[in-house]
Amino acid sequence: MGTEDPYSTRATLIQRVQNQRDNDSWEEFVRVYRRYIYAIIRSMGISEHDSDDILQQVLLNLWNGLPKMEYERITRFRSWLAVVTKNCVTDFIRKRCRDASRLEKAGQDETLTYLDSIRLPEIDAIAEREWEIHLTNLALENIEPLFTGKAVEAFRMSLQGMEVDEISRALELKGNSVYRLKNRVKERLIQEIRHLRDQLE
Repeated sequence: MGTEDPYSTRATLIQRVQNQRDNDSWEEFVRVYRRYIYAIIRSMGISEHDSDDILQQVLLNLWNGLPKMEYERITRFRSWLAVVTKNCVTDFIRKRCRDASRLEKAGQDETLTYLDSIRLPEIDAIAEREWEIHLTNLALENIEPLFTGKAVEAFRMSLQGMEVDEISRALELKGNSVYRLKNRVKERLIQEIRHLRDQLE
């Protein structure tokens, strides 16, 4: 991970992004939050093709909206981000419904069946779940370079539900080595998740 903290503090990152001339900060912002936004959209029942379009609209809205945002009034930034995403999905649904009505096939149009499957009321639960997954994946990516050998691989296998004896056979390690390696990774992962939660939420 190097000596520099890639996130600095969340306030610093977001305040820098509010300056639209700071392209490096915007790229960092997109790198950190893009997958989270996309995961929320997909979890709401949006197709892959439409999710790509909505993601671009969310990023455009953020690009335009962040300079006007009063950061001090935002209790939790990721929750605000989820609301922006939900609004873009809602706009998408309204437009699709208008288009379907204009085509006068609302009764049988597959579009409406698709739109009915989108889970807007569950946005809070969806955003919460996807954030925890996103944060864990981000933390694991960050700590992976800190470990050598088979430590991270052993930990990933344990996350997949594999027993210690299965992991030890697959990686040709002793059982107590598997315990030690995966616990080292787990401890460091917990620290990194705490760090990211503090910096990015």
